[in-house]
Amino acid sequence: MSVWDTTLFTRWGSVMGNLHHLTQSYQPEDPKLIRADWAPLELKNPHLHTGDYALLLGKLRTLEQQLMDLPRKDDGYGLIHYDFHPYNCLIDQGELNIFDFDDAIRGWYALDIGVAAAHAVWWGAHDPKWGTKDEFAKTFLTAFLEGYVKQQPIAQEWIARIPLFMEYRNISSFFWWLKDWNGDEGSLSEHQKGAISAAINLIQNDLPFEGCRFKL
Repeated sequence: MSVWDTTLFTRWGSVMGNLHHLTQSYQPEDPKLIRADWAPLELKNPHLHTGDYALLLGKLRTLEQQLMDLPRKDDGYGLIHYDFHPYNCLIDQGELNIFDFDDAIRGWYALDIGVAAAHAVWWGAHDPKWGTKDEFAKTFLTAFLEGYVKQQPIAQEWIARIPLFMEYRNISSFFWWLKDWNGDEGSLSEHQKGAISAAINLIQNDLPFEGCRFKL
């Protein structure tokens, strides 16, 4: 992963900042093409409303309530990719080419940054040179925001909320994995079992999820 460094993180931030800048002036001619606004997840799977899964769901609902209370003004809210992680872009001669816009919504620009940061921590914080996951998250976001602000301004109040958006992405991802789950824990992968167990432990001890303990 020789390209996985602060130069890439800064370029990643620049591409997202430019994307957000461009979307501010974009108005679809057909109203049917306007993307939906962010909203709490609809979870109809009954297996996710019992036992430890209900504990996870309670955490999700708490975070969603915090998001619902946030302002939705044009300077901080608009069309976002909502899934801009390393598997949804290709690097070609130093340029990032983004794809998979299926999940695009109208949401907070800082939420898009939080999604990218959460995936960056999952995917690339394992090399000892980065230190702890929190240290990597700080390194990543410092470089990322350096590129972002060259394309699109972002207020300090939104930068301070990025850890909240990272934590939301972490917990909401469990329910993306489990949305069609049949209730049989034997059908879960070892990775899923481990991640769920770790998440429950954090909730029971009133701790934030990995990569979200730091202050920006």
